[in-house]
Order: sequence, then structure tokens, then C-alpha cells
Amino acid sequence: MFARLLIATIAAGAIGGWLMAGGPAPTDTPKPRPATEVSAAKMAPTIAHAPSPPPSATSGYGGREIVIERKPDGHYYADATINGQLVRFLVDTGATTVALTEEDARHVGLAFSTSEFSVIGRGASGDVRGKNVTIDRISLGHLEATRVRGAIIGNGLDVSLLGQSFLSRIGSVRIADDRMTLR
Repeated sequence: MFARLLIATIAAGAIGGWLMAGGPAPTDTPKPRPATEVSAAKMAPTIAHAPSPPPSATSGYGGREIVIERKPDGHYYADATINGQLVRFLVDTGATTVALTEEDARHVGLAFSTSEFSVIGRGASGDVRGKNVTIDRISLGHLEATRVRGAIIGNGLDVSLLGQSFLSRIGSVRIADDRMTLR
């Protein structure tokens, strides 16, 4: 039941973000927001899902903190490694788990066949098919977690999501002035 609720939440957000992404891009520069800092495990959903822009360098991967700049679409993207392979993620504080596209799952060497996919949740568009997995190692700069709960999503996910099954294990997440700081 938990897995179905998890995947339904991921799918609903991904589908909603995909639908919303078709609208015009904002023309105004976002106004600075007040600083917030909370334990990553207690964060509420703060961003929707949208297709990933082309990979680019994300600033601040050195030192004690990792700083990620907000992109023009309003989201935060990060390049992390899974089992040593680079993956582009939308950092999604509202996703319960790490969710991988089929393409990214293949890229990092996770063994699966689409014939193994079953209904693991229900979203706004109906059943969500995929496979629950355990990811051996995820690293974002010096931040690392092992044996991370995740899912491979069959359809409807344009970019992999770095969710709470990773974020809650790294310390804190702070969002202020169009920057996300991970410690």
C-alpha cells in the first residue's frame, strides 16, 4: 500500500508538471524568498515536475555545502552519480523516493525488464507501472547514501527525481534567494 501511495504521488506530480510545462515561460525574474532551513526528512512538497533542461554545470559541488541555483523554469537540477554513473536529476523535496526513468536506470546498470513492471501506484492518468528497486549508492558531491529506496518508472517521467529517500539521509536542505543549499 505504501509503495502504491508513493508512486501515485510521484506520478501525479510528474504528470501535473508535464501538463504545466506546456505554458509560456515566466518573463519576470523571481523575487527573493525568505530563507528556510529544515531537516530534509520534514520538508513539505515545494516544487512540481518538469522536463529537464540540457545538462549544464551546477555550481557549488565542492566544500562542506552543495549549492544549486534555481533554473529559469523554477526548479533545481543536480548531477549526481548512481553506482559511479552520472545522472541528471530534478531535486524534488516532495517526492518520497528516488524515481528513475527507464533510460537512466539502464545507464546506471540496474537490471530490469519492462516485462517485470507491474502496477505500483495510481496517478491522475491511471495506473503507474514500474519496479521498486534498491540503489546501491548515490553521491552528490561529498554527500553520499547507500542502499537507497527507489523506483524505475515505466512511462510519464521525463527526468529522474532525487527525492526524500536520498535527501532525508544527507542532513539539511536550505532554500533562500533562488539557491538550494544541501549539507
